[in-house]
Amino acid sequence: MFRVQSGRHLVRSTRQDGPQPSPQRPARPEPASTAGAPAPALTAPAALTPVSPQEARALLRQASPPAALAVSGPLNLSGSAWLRILPDWLRCEALIVDDCPHLTALPADLHAGRVSARRCPELREVTGRLSVREGLNLSGSGVRTIHADLHATRLTLARCRDLINLAGTISVSHLDVRGCAGLRDLPPSLHVTQTLDVADSGLTALPPHIRAGLRWNDVPVEPKVAFTPELLTGHDVLRVRNVQRRRVLLDRIGVEKFLADVGGLILDRDEDAGGQRQLVRVPFDDDEDLVAVVVRCPSTGGTYALRVPPHLRTCRDAVAWTAGLSASEYHPVQEA
Repeated sequence: MFRVQSGRHLVRSTRQDGPQPSPQRPARPEPASTAGAPAPALTAPAALTPVSPQEARALLRQASPPAALAVSGPLNLSGSAWLRILPDWLRCEALIVDDCPHLTALPADLHAGRVSARRCPELREVTGRLSVREGLNLSGSGVRTIHADLHATRLTLARCRDLINLAGTISVSHLDVRGCAGLRDLPPSLHVTQTLDVADSGLTALPPHIRAGLRWNDVPVEPKVAFTPELLTGHDVLRVRNVQRRRVLLDRIGVEKFLADVGGLILDRDEDAGGQRQLVRVPFDDDEDLVAVVVRCPSTGGTYALRVPPHLRTCRDAVAWTAGLSASEYHPVQEA
């Protein structure tokens, strides 16, 4: 048996005869107020016998779940609407808690081969000490702050739109913050040694201490592509030989600016309510041609280029395709 002393240490208690009341679960430590100082680690309980994943699940469903737990295999609790808290001290091969709508926290002291807590909307803050051999995946969760001593091979925070702060001491090989629009900067205590994917994040530059290779949706890019795409030109796109990188540059510069810079072969012309429209093709080596229909909006006067499949040959076909119709089905009462 174990009892909980002040300071959250679990120690072996003297055996007593007769039934004993269940030990009260200790309160989770509050995050330190000083930036970069994660919560202190818990003392490992002595001689804690590992339980099977099935036994662990049953224990966690009790009214008073254990404060410490060692699991002999992967602990998969995905989709558990009943799950609100986890043991403060947890050791397991893998912790999988995807799609748990009421989960509010990860263990304060966690060691695992991998951890996945995707799409957990109530998981607002990650604190404590986490050691994850492979990867920690929090994609699509409601995380706003990570204030932890965190070591992992890969930290995936894709589409954590509420994320605004990475604090504590975080050391990873690969960091993915794609779609983290609220994340504006990275702290000095963050260490990323290999790759950093920043596609559609709120970052506008990297601090000098981070020298990891930049990625945009898994494609290697230069800082100019990631942070100052307005400095790119259509000719920069044409000079890129790698197909994936060329597509990223084209996406960053936009079809309108690209066509304005490099022109193209006009395949077709006609008129609609906005005036003349054109179907334009730009050939690419080792990739499908870029074909776009260029239209003018009669209400705003703006000109827009919409990329369409390269097999289309008329403006009418192209505009119909943008509406999800074939040319034979496209009979608008009025085009605008």
